[in-house]
Amino acid sequence: MLSNFEVALYSFSFILLPLALYSLATGSAPPENTRLTTYYRAEKYLGPTGNVMLVALCGANLAKLAMNFGFIPEASPDLDGLIATPFMILVVAYLALWIRAIRKVRRAGHDDTHA
Repeated sequence: MLSNFEVALYSFSFILLPLALYSLATGSAPPENTRLTTYYRAEKYLGPTGNVMLVALCGANLAKLAMNFGFIPEASPDLDGLIATPFMILVVAYLALWIRAIRKVRRAGHDDTHA
């Protein structure tokens, strides 16, 4: 059984899921005028991968809410594995893309100073 805080926290997925799906469908632009702009421009799949990761996280949260309120039987432990596995793969892919973006930006900055 989820506590009131967990129910409130997981309920924010009802707001976040449509926003993440909209951002994924429209191909959200990288953030402008921030320190992260160069990284998002260096790695074009960084934004969509983050959006898919948010969709997976919202799906896991909504599944927990559905199990708590009885819409999904609690006797389905396979659901946690079905949701957790793609989420962890997305986390690893997202981190790998961040590392690639950091390397690209540092390499570009390093080439500019020694040209």
